Amino acid sequence: MKLPAQLISQFYRSTLRHPTYRWGLILGTFLYLFSPIDLSPDLLPLIGQIDDIAIVILLVNSCSQIFTEWLQNRGLTAANFSQASNPTAPDSQTQTIDVDAVSLD
Repeated sequence: MKLPAQLISQFYRSTLRHPTYRWGLILGTFLYLFSPIDLSPDLLPLIGQIDDIAIVILLVNSCSQIFTEWLQNRGLTAANFSQASNPTAPDSQTQTIDVDAVSLD
């Protein structure tokens, strides 16, 4: 039997993966975060921010998984993606500098 938090997480991730509902869910998440209406009021110290933090973590985690899968479907890795997005970045071979150092006493 799954816990309610696991069911919510599974629903959120499956909805976020659906292209039709993705942007609506992201927008709804941001509206919930900045809305004065919460499951637990933000006026309570620490307790009021727990639901907001949980939703932000769920959103970031789900979006990062989708982005990683998107890169893998295109045959890229995170290192290749950062190098492809910045073509002026030097290769790892040209970053190595050999220096003969002499100490002065």
